[in-house]
Amino acid sequence: MEQNWAERLAARRASLTRRELDVVDFVTTHPLEASFLRQSDLCSRAGVSKPVVISCFRGLGYEDYQEFLEGIRGFYAGQIDSAQASAVALRDVPDVGALVALALDVEAATVETLRRQLRPEQVEALARLILGAESVYLYAEGSGFEPAHYLEQRLRRCGLRACLVGEDRLHLLDDLAPLGPRDLLLTFFYTQDPLMVADILDYVRQRGARSALITGTPDPELFSRTDHHLFVPRGQWNFKNSLAGPMAFAQILLLAVELLGGEELRQGLERLESTRKSFGSRYKEEAS
Repeated sequence: MEQNWAERLAARRASLTRRELDVVDFVTTHPLEASFLRQSDLCSRAGVSKPVVISCFRGLGYEDYQEFLEGIRGFYAGQIDSAQASAVALRDVPDVGALVALALDVEAATVETLRRQLRPEQVEALARLILGAESVYLYAEGSGFEPAHYLEQRLRRCGLRACLVGEDRLHLLDDLAPLGPRDLLLTFFYTQDPLMVADILDYVRQRGARSALITGTPDPELFSRTDHHLFVPRGQWNFKNSLAGPMAFAQILLLAVELLGGEELRQGLERLESTRKSFGSRYKEEAS
């Protein structure tokens, strides 16, 4: 699985020189500024020479300076606001044709990143948790609502008990009141504020239930609060509204549930579709 900025730094920090660490310290102290600097400007701001910057990003396993910047942007994407991201994305786009091409390239790159990072055993483990749960509760923050809502609807079609919670934050605890040890909470987290999600994960653990966290922001504190966590990128840093990654993951997870659910689940889907087709048929016959 491809390592993010923090994982690369943790694995290779000891091998970096003092001057290379000056580059790292500048990036971690000013991540948003560093995300957009030209190489010469980074040298100036960090007080180092160009060869030091080059040896630094190569020491962290990046092929070139652009990949180094993308690694920083990807890790700190949650801190880049939508206005800033849009301004940069549109800066070099002359017309709608170029915009469409750029947007499709971003979506394709996001799905390719998911391909490299998502391990089949992670998907299988989560699908089996869903199948083994008495009820599946789905909670979302930010643009995670769309994949959560999609899964809630589709899991119910599979004959599973699924419930979307938290649409009304004032009644969130009411929604979670039935939560028990045989239940699962599945959370899609795609905002900058982890406080609510942290409280919910702690609450789920107190109730003896299982939890799984899907997020595009690596957060060790949140990861420590959940039974399973998966890194699923929402999109590139400059396309904040992209849902290519989470929606692709939701579809993959649903198909894994159907595959592992076996013949009984598939027969249930067939009965549902057959019943759906017959609904309204008597009314049509009577009307004719």
